[in-house]
Amino acid sequence: MTKKVVKLRAVKPTEDKPKGVDPNLLLTIAEFTAIMESYEAKAFAAVAVNEAGEVIDTWFTALPHCALIGGMDMMKNDYLMTSWMADQEDE
Repeated sequence: MTKKVVKLRAVKPTEDKPKGVDPNLLLTIAEFTAIMESYEAKAFAAVAVNEAGEVIDTWFTALPHCALIGGMDMMKNDYLMTSWMADQEDE
């Protein structure tokens, strides 16, 4: 199995709670697009979540099932580990 190209990282929301899409989120999407171009990505999966934690929508491109599920598992594990480490630092 190959190593991941990038690590999952949290994006802090803009302080003033703008109406609509958070500008920091838009910057992150632009970064994501640049990384996909740089590494010549052939597929992606995304989940949109609102402030209440409700999934608004999901998107994915054509990809072999095992690759998509493997990528989602990597993201889930990274997210859980990052959250766990942040909780440990708070204690």
